[in-house]
Amino acid sequence: MFNKNHSLNDNYLIKKITDLNEFEKLRTIWDNLAKKQSAYMPFLCFDWFKIWLEHFLKNNRLLILLLYRKDELVTIAPCLIKEEIFKGITARKIELIGNVYSPIRYFVFSELNDEEKIRSLSFIFQFLSKNYRNWDILDFNGIPEENNSFDVLKIAIKQEGLKYIDFDCYGDWYLDGIEYSGDEYFNRLPDKIKKDVSYCKRRLLKLGKYEFKLIKSDVEIDNYMDLYYEVYSKSWQEKEGVGPNFHRDLAKIAARNGWLRLGFLYFGGSPIASQFWISCNGCAFILKTVYDQDHKKYSPGKILTSEMVKFVIDIDKVKTIDYVQGDETYKQEWTPKRRERKNVLIFNNNLKGQYLAFVINKVQPALNKNKYLRSVKERIKRYSMGFKKN
Repeated sequence: MFNKNHSLNDNYLIKKITDLNEFEKLRTIWDNLAKKQSAYMPFLCFDWFKIWLEHFLKNNRLLILLLYRKDELVTIAPCLIKEEIFKGITARKIELIGNVYSPIRYFVFSELNDEEKIRSLSFIFQFLSKNYRNWDILDFNGIPEENNSFDVLKIAIKQEGLKYIDFDCYGDWYLDGIEYSGDEYFNRLPDKIKKDVSYCKRRLLKLGKYEFKLIKSDVEIDNYMDLYYEVYSKSWQEKEGVGPNFHRDLAKIAARNGWLRLGFLYFGGSPIASQFWISCNGCAFILKTVYDQDHKKYSPGKILTSEMVKFVIDIDKVKTIDYVQGDETYKQEWTPKRRERKNVLIFNNNLKGQYLAFVINKVQPALNKNKYLRSVKERIKRYSMGFKKN
């Protein structure tokens, strides 16, 4: 049986955490590192992972690696292990903890420069390739490209001689370098947006009074989250595959830490739009935007966005607004810059790992280039989807 502590050399030691009870004991040392993660702290702190595991771990297994340099914790690799069908075979995957609700997925570092981060990741990959080998593929997605995060990861993978492939995961629209007021931000928007927001405000005012309300504390937070989900139920968005308690729990954690910005646009005494933002260390993250379809012609989402942006710029003094993920057109109108979130697949040097490397690097590109084989693949995919529905 594998020892939970593994010495890499005289200076470095890895501790393996696989039990939720052991994980619960990590809060203090985890958050000591999380505080060093700048704007991404809310999504790399202990409480974020705690509520995520409570809602999404399910039948998967925990694998958290703690890298110590002498007695100092310098890096956390927050992972889980899952077994699933991947490229036609049952594969054992190690993933960074997270899913579609995670703005990013990454490692939690102490105050390290890029060279030290590369060294830390190299030790972790060395451990996984030589000492803890019960996996077929490492699937790391949602990796940010800013602050050299993606480049640092790739260099460490190459240093350990592991086979890998990387590709774009999804887009992240944002605006940084904000050194002006909320009114000036609005004046810099495309004319179409400015005219639409102003026009819709006038139309609403002709019918009655609208009100902007922002919730930051956890006072009556359950009542406000009930209102949020009430608006969500009337919204255009696809319904989430998770119950309401994940975002409810997240709202409570965010409120306790001073990050919560839960906005409502009221009309006729009832909310017709709501947005779930988190504001931390100079960055505002837009996690959810919903509105009542019955009021669509008044663009309540745009009106609320204009109020939320003005608040975080003028009151929170944020320098960056981040739409988190997705290439929807409306995000590009409010935040004109785009960056990638990356996906890296790393293959183990075992039979399944090498098979998957061959399929992904050789077979799949050949199929994609061949029109006939590609059409067969699409027909099989459509048939399989129809079969599953039945």
